[in-house]
Amino acid sequence: MMPVLKLIERHLAMSEIRSRLSEETPRQPGRYVTPGGVGFGPCVLISRECGSGSTLLAEKLGEELGWNVFDSKIVDEIAKAAHVHQRLVQSVDESVHSHWEQAWRELLLDDLSDKRYLHHLGQILTALGHQGNVVIVGRGAQYLLPAQCALRVRLVAPIEARIKRIAELENLSPEEARVKIKQVDATRASFIGKIFKKEVGSPLNNDMVINTGQIGIESAAKIVLVALHEKLGVSFEKHLDFLTPTHKPLAA
Repeated sequence: MMPVLKLIERHLAMSEIRSRLSEETPRQPGRYVTPGGVGFGPCVLISRECGSGSTLLAEKLGEELGWNVFDSKIVDEIAKAAHVHQRLVQSVDESVHSHWEQAWRELLLDDLSDKRYLHHLGQILTALGHQGNVVIVGRGAQYLLPAQCALRVRLVAPIEARIKRIAELENLSPEEARVKIKQVDATRASFIGKIFKKEVGSPLNNDMVINTGQIGIESAAKIVLVALHEKLGVSFEKHLDFLTPTHKPLAA
């Protein structure tokens, strides 16, 4: 995995290039501007059940789109590394900071202990969403960023399929994998419930739900790319014949 500071530097460099190009061309497909004038997206935001294949899907989408991928471990590392966090947060202007501060006040986190981490987490997700062209896995990004700027994907799979995947990936026994899956899913549900007051498994908080027990990661990536084009008008760097659109996107 690329060191987190190097990833941030590359992401900011790509964002600066897009910003310069946008001064000469129409607004990027999938870019949403809030009533307050803050731009977000385009993004793919992935929530998932433990063992449903989110890392593989995110990496495949990042490869096809030429976008950077930020999973929950990377986001946590940014939040905890002061110099990396500062580099990212300072890259956005005051309007983005104001948007985040308003969102922070609305979360009402009076009963939570680690407010500093959560504040950093929100700043990071807001900054990444503002810069756009990112795949973000986990950390409740779909509850914080505007739905209009992103395709929000939920990955699920039958428990036996998830046990098999986790056992193979982490060299665990099936019973150990089952216990880990139960713990991780419970922790994620608790986090989303406490911070965003949302039910993590509700399909109404996502644009699509994919069962990777029935649909493989390769096929899931193709489905997501088509949906991304349909919702946000985003096209792909790599040519996939069956994905060539034959009609106009629903939104640009």
